[in-house]
Amino acid sequence: MKILILEDEDGKNEEIQNEIRLIIPDADIQRERNWYDYARAILNTKFDLILLDLLVPRSGKDDTVEDHHEQLVETTRDYESKSFSTPAIVLTRHTGGSEDFVFDLNKVDINVIPFNDHREWKEALKIKLKAAQPKKKFGFVIICALEKESAAYEQLADRCGPVKTISGLVCREVQIGEYRGVIVRAHRMGLVAAAVVSTMALERFEPRLICMSGICGGIPGESGIYDLLVTQICHQHDAGKWSDAGFKSEHYDVQLDVGVQSKLVELCSEAGLIGALVEGLNAGRSELPDGMERLSCNVRSEAVTSSGSAVIAESGKTSFLAAGQRKLAGFDMEIYSIYEAARHAANRPVFFAAKAVVDDGDKNKGDQFHRIGCLLSAKFVVKAIRSGIADVGMRHTQ
Repeated sequence: MKILILEDEDGKNEEIQNEIRLIIPDADIQRERNWYDYARAILNTKFDLILLDLLVPRSGKDDTVEDHHEQLVETTRDYESKSFSTPAIVLTRHTGGSEDFVFDLNKVDINVIPFNDHREWKEALKIKLKAAQPKKKFGFVIICALEKESAAYEQLADRCGPVKTISGLVCREVQIGEYRGVIVRAHRMGLVAAAVVSTMALERFEPRLICMSGICGGIPGESGIYDLLVTQICHQHDAGKWSDAGFKSEHYDVQLDVGVQSKLVELCSEAGLIGALVEGLNAGRSELPDGMERLSCNVRSEAVTSSGSAVIAESGKTSFLAAGQRKLAGFDMEIYSIYEAARHAANRPVFFAAKAVVDDGDKNKGDQFHRIGCLLSAKFVVKAIRSGIADVGMRHTQ
């Protein structure tokens, strides 16, 4: 947040800045001491908030203190100024003057607040600071349903920040190549939670890319443990109607844009991809499924998957999912919501999901494959982001 302070008194300036730091620790504060430098600053720079006193020197060469209230609106709301629409607060010890003047300032989003020994000005400043905070934008958003899925990026991203709340979402800021983004963790698994956090992230961060990584279930005979499923088409398997005759499903599906799908197929076809994905993962014996001597995986670039809000942990249930879906390879609890949220976003982003199979809803149901699965999917997502997949949509709109 970029803040301009016009204040010639050092003590008052220090008190104001200390209060700002309590609320916005990383605020970028620029201080000016005279009216001339203030007018030049707002003309050339876009600030998020302006705090000023009206009794200040005319210029750096003329230290005569003057009352500049007559020039305030003309200077601050000049349409040529880069900060003409920036909210402003007049913090002054001199509260005398016309009520009409104060009313006129309020109409152009300039508030007059008495600066005194009471806490009123601090409370007013706090409210204004929070209201004036700009949206935090990111080039990409990665949605994860589990902390272990989010933690997989700690050693893979160029920079991975601590867990913190940004705009009401549990996030970790990350840098991957030239792209700056954020990992958003849903508050729980399932379609509803995924829909909520992805919609919030799309509205608040306005990313060019939203994607999902993590772990999923596989359909026996169609996919095996550690197969990486890059979802081209995602169904919702728990939408429909229950009746005396049983459950009758309603068919809903979302699929990737052609340009994004082509880019993903290209990435998945690169020589050495599987070797790069498994490199350095050091799987223990218990992390290898029966029949696998060394860690390996298959990459499915055009996988068909299905999402639902209930965990599938009963033998034979996956055959119910596969009924009527000839190519269904896997199932999870979130991807459908991510795709739907992206498809309906005001600024439609690139979207995709890549998840590693760690169970089949049958005998291979447990946690021993989760660590490797989280890392495999995260590695692929990192590779896709480094390749510039977030820019695919931009190329198609030019």
